[in-house]
Amino acid sequence: MRLAIDTSGVDQALVVLDGRRQLAADDWVRDRADPPVLVRLDAVVKRAGGKPDDLEGVVAARGPGSFTGLRVGLSLAAGLAYARHIPLYVADSLAILARRATGDPASVALRDAGRREVYAWREGEPARRLPVDELAGWLPAAARVIVEPAGRLASWIPGLAHLELPAGERRPLSAALLDSAIWTFDSQKPLRYDEVQALYVQPAAAEERRRKTP
Repeated sequence: MRLAIDTSGVDQALVVLDGRRQLAADDWVRDRADPPVLVRLDAVVKRAGGKPDDLEGVVAARGPGSFTGLRVGLSLAAGLAYARHIPLYVADSLAILARRATGDPASVALRDAGRREVYAWREGEPARRLPVDELAGWLPAAARVIVEPAGRLASWIPGLAHLELPAGERRPLSAALLDSAIWTFDSQKPLRYDEVQALYVQPAAAEERRRKTP
């Protein structure tokens, strides 16, 4: 029995799986009134028919995303792995988000980064952080775009709102997390505890200043 955690965005999820089979899942929207993630973890593992001591591996979303959410998810994953001496993995959050598309994954995933900037990912490239004003020039013409929060592309670039996948073509985060966890467990190497780091993509303005520095 293995565990996948994604607390990097507004939508959050836990999945317990056995091989490629989902045993139990929990989806929720981040809210200050939520019970602690540890409480949710205990409940979802019980629904899967086990207990935390039964876990044999854990993967957590590493970002980019919410600073607090990433710290919660990665700390929980590292703590479980360390205490139980089980393999520990990480997965990129925007690649997970892209898998929320029905059918094939979306070719572009966007997440609001605040301050008129977005975390942006497109297939085959690492995540970056872009000003909203540069997004139109960066988006491929025929992109299938998934956005968090949903519907935000219309406010960022009204003329390209049609590229965003509608609600009917979005799966629950737990379904995307399950697919990502299966791929990660099957194809990636586990990390040492001291190798686990959140992916904090630098603001575009900081990158521009660095490029101009002699």
